Amino acid sequence: MKLNNKIVSGIGWTSISAFGTQGLRLVFKLILAKLLLPEHYGIIGMAAVFISFVEVISELGLNSALIQKRKEALPPSYFDTAFWSNLLISCFGYIVIILAVAPFAVWFYEEEILGTLLPVLALSIIINAFYVIPKVILSRRMNFKPQAFIEISAAGVSGMVAVVLAYAGYGVWALAFNGILISLTSAVLYFIKVQWTPQLHFDWEAFRDLFGFGSKVLIERIFSFFTLNIDYILIGKFIGDSALGAYTLAFILTNTFMKQVSGILNKVLYPAYASIQDNIDQIRHYYLQLAKLKNLFISPIMMIFVVLADGVIRVGFGEDWQAAIFPLRILALAVIISTIGGSATIVMRSMGRPDLSMRLNILCTTFSTVPLVIIGSQLYGINGAAAGILCDRVIRLVFYQYQIKRLTGITFFQLIKQVSGALFTCLMIGVLIYSLYVTLSIPPLPMLIMGCVMTLILYGLYLHFFEKKLVGKVRELAKIKKKSARPSI
Repeated sequence: MKLNNKIVSGIGWTSISAFGTQGLRLVFKLILAKLLLPEHYGIIGMAAVFISFVEVISELGLNSALIQKRKEALPPSYFDTAFWSNLLISCFGYIVIILAVAPFAVWFYEEEILGTLLPVLALSIIINAFYVIPKVILSRRMNFKPQAFIEISAAGVSGMVAVVLAYAGYGVWALAFNGILISLTSAVLYFIKVQWTPQLHFDWEAFRDLFGFGSKVLIERIFSFFTLNIDYILIGKFIGDSALGAYTLAFILTNTFMKQVSGILNKVLYPAYASIQDNIDQIRHYYLQLAKLKNLFISPIMMIFVVLADGVIRVGFGEDWQAAIFPLRILALAVIISTIGGSATIVMRSMGRPDLSMRLNILCTTFSTVPLVIIGSQLYGINGAAAGILCDRVIRLVFYQYQIKRLTGITFFQLIKQVSGALFTCLMIGVLIYSLYVTLSIPPLPMLIMGCVMTLILYGLYLHFFEKKLVGKVRELAKIKKKSARPSI
């Protein structure tokens, strides 16, 4: 199958996975938000910060290295070595969580429940190590159909159990077991599909080769962790669990959606970019096209969050969550800024320059993210933290795009030209809807319905008249995808 067709097939199945999974999770989150309180989400947010950090370290960047390596350079010993490395580090991380992290979290946040919650949540770290290599194998083959089935199934099973537990009065534990069940279901289904089992073999040469690339990815991910979680840490420490719960909801609605769309593209594009890492013209073409596609998908949704945040929160989650309204607006703007940058980090990694994205992340996290969020949260609480994130995303866009220009020759003007149509259209639609909202004083629910319908119609007209060529190309490639042979498993 040609690379172009593999990319289309991959994006198609990964889209089904992401939107199916995201759709299920949003439905369950709506139900859980009705059954639980902001402080429940806040407690989970506090625990998730520590779990995520250990999870980042346990992966060691080896999985990214496996995908980036050319096929002929990967004997089976590489996969065995990566598996045992991930599992050993995961087990070590779990012990550290029990003995050190959990007591520290109780002291830091002054929440006793974290002492028992963290060891339970951390089980997912060990479980994840059992299916990460089968997932890498499927990604290297660019076979994303089974991944779509597995991820949707895991989201469905875990969500239903979480709702039952929440209804039965288990509170924060309903959210905790939701995460564990996602990992457990995924592990079982990936094993059934791939049926890969590691050999009792560890190759030090393979480890050094993988870790030489993976270590740079690992350092970058550590700083990415602080980039994405410094606001959670500060809000949980200085403002409280209820405020953190409200902020978490705003973050989930915006960044989770962006991560899903970006994940669709990056999951497919990383192995695709890696296979053409010496062809700058192709990389440049895909980078600009994907920047445009990401904005076409994400910008209208974020515009609805900016303009109709009041209705989204009050109608979807209730009055207990109204503190999330203003952060939702600001974080939605931050997502739009982030989306303009396309897939810069993925391009750097796939071209064998994880050191470059690592240095950029260290620089931005240290001198932009951390100080801006600290200042904002100290002055204006969760609203200030969201504003700090917005300013940070603007700074990151400038720095990352400068490096992309050095690597590929793509100028900032070329990038803006690619995304300007969708951004300008969303701006005009947003101004129109907000004007009607203010002028007519329409209640939240009717305004939310009317705003979504107007966006669907007006944005659909824009796509029909101004993006007909792109829509036609997507349809044409979708037909190719249906006719394409499936990669072997």
